[in-house]
Amino acid sequence: MSRTLDLRALDEADAAGLAAAVAVAGLVCFPTDTVYGIGGAVAATTVAAIARVKGREPDKPLQMIYPTVERLLAEVGPRPRLADALRRLLPGPFTLVVPYPPWLSCPPPALAEWPDAPGAASRRVATLGVRVPAWPAGARALARLPFALLASSANPSGDDDPASLEQVVPAVRAACDLLLDAGPTAGVSSCVLDLSGYEAGLGYRVLRPGAVSAAGIDALLGGDEGRTVS
Repeated sequence: MSRTLDLRALDEADAAGLAAAVAVAGLVCFPTDTVYGIGGAVAATTVAAIARVKGREPDKPLQMIYPTVERLLAEVGPRPRLADALRRLLPGPFTLVVPYPPWLSCPPPALAEWPDAPGAASRRVATLGVRVPAWPAGARALARLPFALLASSANPSGDDDPASLEQVVPAVRAACDLLLDAGPTAGVSSCVLDLSGYEAGLGYRVLRPGAVSAAGIDALLGGDEGRTVS
């Protein structure tokens, strides 16, 4: 049976207990600044559990949600130009596709293709999607987790993303060992930006629009030119 914790009732003294509960749960449902997600500790068993609950292919890319920008930078180790872009965009409603760290083994990498030059063969880059939410007031306890979470939206594939714990369908809720409630979220999925060629001066690509406009993204990145991909 699922256990429910109201994150709004936790304080800093509860941080260790929350981390322990998340670490041992097979699958967790939790809020972000955009929608509710499911996931858990970084492990192959979590990858399999998410695929099973969502009814999706097990090799479909997952994202990693970091509690803070500092932890993301320390664990992903981006090069300077990319690190600056991450600091400009995060925390916020973005999923950022970055080069896959060579020391990481889970989740499996995705692949992006960038042309080396007009007419030249494309360069294939192993990638990882990362997030640092702008945690809403009710979910700030998650900013104190000492580890990242593997994650996907808390819905069966093809269904609408849930903006509250109540909107998570019963089958998904029942599959989770731990349900974390922080009240309603914004309800708009994160904007997905491909930054895997950013360090090489290739700009960025919008893979999925979200709450931030193209002009807003350009402003955050200091006017770097981007390319939109359907």
